[in-house]
Amino acid sequence: MMVGVLAIQTQANLPDSIAKKISELQLTADQVSLWVAPVGSDTPLISHHADTLRTPASTQKLITTAIALQMLGKDFRWFTHVYHTGVVADGVLYGDVIIVGQGDPSLTHERLVSLMSYLPAKGIRHIQGDIIVDNRAFFNVAQNPNAFDGYGQRAYNAQPNALLINYGTVEIDVLPSGRQVSTGELDKAGRLVMGFLSTGDNKVAVRILPPLADFHAPSSLTAQSGACDGEPSFRLSDNALQSTGTARSACGRVSYWLNFADGDDFMIKAVKGVWQQLDPKFTGQVRTPKAFETRPKTLPLFSFPSRALSHQIYDINQYSNNVMTEQVALSLPLAVGQTVSTYPKTFALMDGWWQSHLSSPAPIMSRASGLCRDCQVSVKAMGELLAYMAKQDDFETFKQSLPVAGRTGTMAKLAYRNANHPAIERAFIKTGTLDDVTSMAGYVLDSQNRLYVAVGMVNAPNASGRGAVAVLDEMLAVVAQS
Repeated sequence: MMVGVLAIQTQANLPDSIAKKISELQLTADQVSLWVAPVGSDTPLISHHADTLRTPASTQKLITTAIALQMLGKDFRWFTHVYHTGVVADGVLYGDVIIVGQGDPSLTHERLVSLMSYLPAKGIRHIQGDIIVDNRAFFNVAQNPNAFDGYGQRAYNAQPNALLINYGTVEIDVLPSGRQVSTGELDKAGRLVMGFLSTGDNKVAVRILPPLADFHAPSSLTAQSGACDGEPSFRLSDNALQSTGTARSACGRVSYWLNFADGDDFMIKAVKGVWQQLDPKFTGQVRTPKAFETRPKTLPLFSFPSRALSHQIYDINQYSNNVMTEQVALSLPLAVGQTVSTYPKTFALMDGWWQSHLSSPAPIMSRASGLCRDCQVSVKAMGELLAYMAKQDDFETFKQSLPVAGRTGTMAKLAYRNANHPAIERAFIKTGTLDDVTSMAGYVLDSQNRLYVAVGMVNAPNASGRGAVAVLDEMLAVVAQS
């Protein structure tokens, strides 16, 4: 045992401040699991229902990103390969372009434009044939986007795809005319509050990204002046964007992200829309491969690299991006030489890694991101994973992907809940929230700068609505002040 570290292992011996929060929120002690231990010691500071299986929500992303970092390395990159058939003469391809997706988690609309722009740079300015988008590297991985909670158009319900574009979502930018101005006020974090000075009150422009072919969207919306107290709402169909409500010209730029229900259809519309901007005379099809079609056995015309894994896991853990997490997980079978990835193959690999490196029971997973109610893990098992990662050469990459308490990502809100919280800037924490789940997992520095693993999960009816995060905030405070 480390000197000065008190083991608190029973319900009766929970720190008084945590027990008080549990009582105030009308939670029962058996709805809460906590595991806090100094890195390098097996003796916990707090162990409460530590072996009970819990639904982790988005803290499960730590499992996926940690295993991926260990299996692939921080510098791993995905490559989208581009081939062509036929011949090129005077800038015209008399044949097909084949784009082969390999799971890039962040092929944004800007990066899709960059990828397609390589074709003219390689001498193909016009295509007298088709563009074939080959996303067969992932098999049977998409669910009904409404299956989880009935809100299929919300961005967090986007489904994985071997050629995932723009996180599977349509970005809708509402753009009034005007400019940003200072209000002269500071927010609770001491940052200058900016406002928007409108120069036109009747209309706001609408921009759709990526540009979609065979799709209708309004180019502008009617707007009202006055207080910024309302906003339009949007719905996607297969071929159109509908809007209801009225925009406010005083709100400045506002962006919305909607999940396109059919991922393959979205992929086709996006690729065609971008290429038609480069080649307005294109009249061919953009389509998925036919059953008998295989990719050429020649080297690709070019291969378009992704950002490094270190950047991907930063975005995943800072902003809790579900579909990026699924992409990273599903890429593991491909990275070890399999030609097609499925969820059974993915979770078999992850389970095998866990059993080879850790002693606690492996998590139960049906999705990699934590957007699942049948996924389960104990706080002690999660704590063992975090302790293991703290001893690895790439630990700083992993730790730096986690939100800083009170400052960045999903933990920025801690400063709004308590501007004087002792863990602000002293904890690196991934959060998780579902209707009946509130969770935190990561690392905390104590008063002498010793590093602790801290994991807390509350599984209770309407946990998030009841403010169960206060229990976990107090867990961080206990460590930071110990």
